[in-house]
Amino acid sequence: MKTKLDYKTLSTPLRTRFGCKVNWRYYGTLKEAEEAAVLARHNALIDERLGYDFGFCTPGEIRKMDDGTFEVCVS
Repeated sequence: MKTKLDYKTLSTPLRTRFGCKVNWRYYGTLKEAEEAAVLARHNALIDERLGYDFGFCTPGEIRKMDDGTFEVCVS
Protein backbone atom coordinates (compact mmCIF):
# COMPACT_ATOMS: atom_id res chain seq x y z
CA MET A 1 0.00 0.00 0.00
CA LYS A 2 1.43 3.33 -1.02
CA THR A 3 1.16 6.26 1.38
CA LYS A 4 0.68 9.74 -0.03
CA LEU A 5 3.21 12.05 1.62
CA ASP A 6 1.21 15.27 1.44
CA TYR A 7 3.24 17.28 3.95
CA LYS A 8 2.11 20.88 4.54
CA THR A 9 4.55 23.78 4.80
CA LEU A 10 4.36 25.77 8.02
CA SER A 11 4.74 29.54 8.06
CA THR A 12 8.10 31.05 8.95
CA PRO A 13 8.51 31.25 12.73
CA LEU A 14 10.28 33.94 14.74
CA ARG A 15 12.76 31.26 15.83
CA THR A 16 13.11 27.49 15.99
CA ARG A 17 14.48 25.15 18.65
CA PHE A 18 15.67 21.75 17.48
CA GLY A 19 15.33 18.53 19.44
CA CYS A 20 16.07 14.84 18.89
CA LYS A 21 12.54 13.72 17.95
CA VAL A 22 10.67 16.99 17.37
CA ASN A 23 11.31 20.68 16.86
CA TRP A 24 9.60 23.71 18.36
CA ARG A 25 8.65 26.80 16.36
CA TYR A 26 7.88 30.13 18.00
CA TYR A 27 5.23 32.53 16.70
CA GLY A 28 4.30 36.05 17.73
CA THR A 29 0.53 35.61 17.80
CA LEU A 30 -1.86 32.91 18.93
CA LYS A 31 -3.51 32.96 15.50
CA GLU A 32 -0.21 32.13 13.77
CA ALA A 33 0.48 29.39 16.32
CA GLU A 34 -2.97 27.86 15.86
CA GLU A 35 -2.56 27.82 12.08
CA ALA A 36 0.86 26.17 12.43
CA ALA A 37 -0.52 23.65 14.95
CA VAL A 38 -3.16 22.43 12.49
CA LEU A 39 -0.47 21.80 9.87
CA ALA A 40 1.86 20.25 12.45
CA ARG A 41 -0.84 17.74 13.43
CA HIS A 42 -1.46 16.93 9.76
CA ASN A 43 2.26 16.29 9.16
CA ALA A 44 2.55 14.27 12.37
CA LEU A 45 -0.24 11.93 11.25
CA ILE A 46 1.77 11.14 8.12
CA ASP A 47 4.92 10.54 10.18
CA GLU A 48 2.99 8.37 12.65
CA ARG A 49 1.64 6.20 9.84
CA LEU A 50 5.24 5.72 8.71
CA GLY A 51 6.13 4.44 12.20
CA TYR A 52 7.75 7.56 13.68
CA ASP A 53 7.89 7.78 17.49
CA PHE A 54 7.56 11.29 18.96
CA GLY A 55 8.55 10.19 22.46
CA PHE A 56 6.66 12.14 25.09
CA CYS A 57 6.05 15.10 22.76
CA THR A 58 2.80 15.94 20.98
CA PRO A 59 3.11 17.67 17.60
CA GLY A 60 0.56 20.44 17.34
CA GLU A 61 0.69 21.32 21.04
CA ILE A 62 0.79 25.08 21.74
CA ARG A 63 2.33 26.68 24.83
CA LYS A 64 2.46 30.37 25.72
CA MET A 65 5.99 31.35 26.68
CA ASP A 66 7.11 33.90 29.29
CA ASP A 67 8.29 36.29 26.54
CA GLY A 68 4.78 36.41 25.04
CA THR A 69 5.51 34.15 22.06
CA PHE A 70 3.71 30.89 21.34
CA GLU A 71 5.60 27.62 21.04
CA VAL A 72 4.33 24.95 18.63
CA CYS A 73 5.69 21.40 18.73
CA VAL A 74 6.31 20.06 15.19
CA SER A 75 7.58 16.77 13.81
